[in-house]
Amino acid sequence: MKPLLQIFLLFFCAFSHAVPYISPEAAIEVLNRDYAGETLYWKPAALPLTLSQSDRSAEASQLAELFEMGLVLRERHISTEEIEKGRKRVVVAWRYDWSDDEMSGVPYGKRRVKSLVTMTDPIERDAQWFVEVSIRWFVDGLADWIDQPAFKRARPLRRALESEDKPFEATLYLEYVDHHWRLWQPE
Repeated sequence: MKPLLQIFLLFFCAFSHAVPYISPEAAIEVLNRDYAGETLYWKPAALPLTLSQSDRSAEASQLAELFEMGLVLRERHISTEEIEKGRKRVVVAWRYDWSDDEMSGVPYGKRRVKSLVTMTDPIERDAQWFVEVSIRWFVDGLADWIDQPAFKRARPLRRALESEDKPFEATLYLEYVDHHWRLWQPE
């Protein structure tokens, strides 16, 4: 009986320290579950922001267009400033802010995984198992307003428009927790 117990313990120990396996198909499933489908947000500027009404910069035109679409709020501010020898001039400015305090940008699409480029074998770090994956992804469900002329200079939006043909690349890590693989989120 004793040799049988030793053999059982030997196999049990070997099994409990086995390297967890993940196939490329399973890695794509994890990425589709934990990474894809996330809404992407574009921030044209750090809001709240006050700009002169006469400002003709790309940032000012983008914010004005977003206001017209109801995606940001705009409030008129009138003030005076001293120019010289006691003379003053009236300054009219727009103060832009998010329509929702919890908003962290303007939603413009969702992330989708296009392909898995490479995947490493599982490696152990600090008693945790990790796999490094390199992927290509694109933006799906693009908002209607992205192709407006005011946004032609915004590189993130231009790239989003062409991402189906020229996908983005990312390197991500999957971690093995409670007998399941998931996307690793740094703390």
